[in-house]
Amino acid sequence: MRLLLTGAAGYTGRGVAATLKERHFVRGLDLRDAGENVNESHTGDIGDLDVCRKAVQGVDAVVHCHMAPNPDGYKTPVVAVDVNVKGTANLYHACVEHNVKRAVLISSCGVLRDEPNANAVPGDGPYNFKTELYGLTKMMQELVARTYFEKQGIVTTTLRPAWIVYDNDFTSKYGWKLDTYYASLIDPRDIGAAVLKALDLPSPGLESFQIAQDDATYDQKATHERLGWRPKFTFDGLKKPKPPTTPGA
Repeated sequence: MRLLLTGAAGYTGRGVAATLKERHFVRGLDLRDAGENVNESHTGDIGDLDVCRKAVQGVDAVVHCHMAPNPDGYKTPVVAVDVNVKGTANLYHACVEHNVKRAVLISSCGVLRDEPNANAVPGDGPYNFKTELYGLTKMMQELVARTYFEKQGIVTTTLRPAWIVYDNDFTSKYGWKLDTYYASLIDPRDIGAAVLKALDLPSPGLESFQIAQDDATYDQKATHERLGWRPKFTFDGLKKPKPPTTPGA
């Protein structure tokens, strides 16, 4: 399969690209060259519809991994909406023009309500509206995907990772080092593995899957049973938090 991976040169995109490249031809699109992790690298701004038109030519599916730079990209709506929302809509519009009918959207668990077994139907919810610009633009991405599914028949599998960190060095995209385990952690290479599972789904529809560690509190029933995904990278090198003690126990 020939894939377009947006955000391919970014912190998350690099790991996703390396995993996808093991099985598919990967064309990367980003503001800078994606290097050896992709088979072919395009540079350009997804806010430019013509850039998106050129990038989707000849591909079978688009993997949306682009996001505005964090945290500066979310200080005002300008960059956040231009990249996450306008860029996503441009890509879907280009897919309509080039008859690309398959997509995987890497969204975020940040769209979910803060409650046990949280889940949301793409473009319908229930969503977490007590959120910042990042979560808002991720919800808007899911609305774009829902609209192009209903109107144009583009099938999108939405993946919702939470806290993205590489298991080999535990350094976040902000440059600080983790020393404690959290169930929301996920390695970009595991996101790539989930994308592969999504592309292999039989009879795919408009679906969403939370992807995190097995002990996370999100609803991952469909992730385990329908998607058939579990994390390979389990952050065993981090300290597990001590369970709360019961008085008198």
